[in-house]
Amino acid sequence: MPSLLPSHRMVLQGRFGELVRLSVTASTLAVILAILAYPLYARVAPLYRFEIGVIFIVFLSLFLILSQRNKIGATVIFLLSGFLGYIAFGMPLRDPFYPLFTGLFALPLLVEAYLNPPKEVKVSDGELTVGFKRLLKFSALGTFFGALASLLPTLTAGQASLLGSKFTRDDRDYLTIIYSTNTAAYAFSLANLALTGKTRNGVMVAIGEVSVNELPFLYSLGLSAAMLVIVFAPRLAILMGKVAFKWYRQSILSIMVFLFVLGFVYNGLPGIFLMLSATFLGFLAPRWNVFRVTYMGVLMLPVLVESII
Repeated sequence: MPSLLPSHRMVLQGRFGELVRLSVTASTLAVILAILAYPLYARVAPLYRFEIGVIFIVFLSLFLILSQRNKIGATVIFLLSGFLGYIAFGMPLRDPFYPLFTGLFALPLLVEAYLNPPKEVKVSDGELTVGFKRLLKFSALGTFFGALASLLPTLTAGQASLLGSKFTRDDRDYLTIIYSTNTAAYAFSLANLALTGKTRNGVMVAIGEVSVNELPFLYSLGLSAAMLVIVFAPRLAILMGKVAFKWYRQSILSIMVFLFVLGFVYNGLPGIFLMLSATFLGFLAPRWNVFRVTYMGVLMLPVLVESII
């Protein structure tokens, strides 16, 4: 299948249960490590300045392009996605991020999966085949990247995983970094919101305001939720996986329809046209052997342009 992702590859190999357990274990470790790292983070977060973020974006953009084999293709995709983002942010849309990210990242993968269904997928439970020390090591690395993502603008789990991929070639280690980065980024973003009032993602914008005194309670809720997920997620995921793969194409088609309906509700027809434009661009990266994370130029380039202007 074209542009097969590590998680998708594990599913097709019949390791669905192991993938679920890897996800929930790495995320739980990230929550614990983020809480342990809070005292240090509380000293660092208030020191952040906008100029640091701009310098970081410049270096991250260069790394994003120069670390790839097809540097010309990466440059073109970075500039095209940045141009699309610059246009989108100038449009009268309620939420320009939704059609951009859905089109660039989600819909191309869904279309490819719909057009290239697997012949047979075995959905069954499975145990982790990664040792705890190894899991802890890469989860700690992901937690570190999550802390950076909560401080630095435009840094996402995808970009952090690109950095982390330089440390490993194993799918399980790579996914451990991604899952840990995602979870830790939210844990640290909550702390950043309480410490500085800065919001780094949509969830923090929705929360609005949090005090430092509320953090222990919120982190306790997070740990409790993580414990529940470890207990119940594997069985629920197996059940949902069997249903989804039994009606594979129907499930994917229903998801795509839902995404377009949601896009129309958020932004109307202009949002749908923007989503389609982003989708067409989203097919280029795998065909040019460019990392999909290069599409983050959609945020990085407009930020750089606005900073210079």
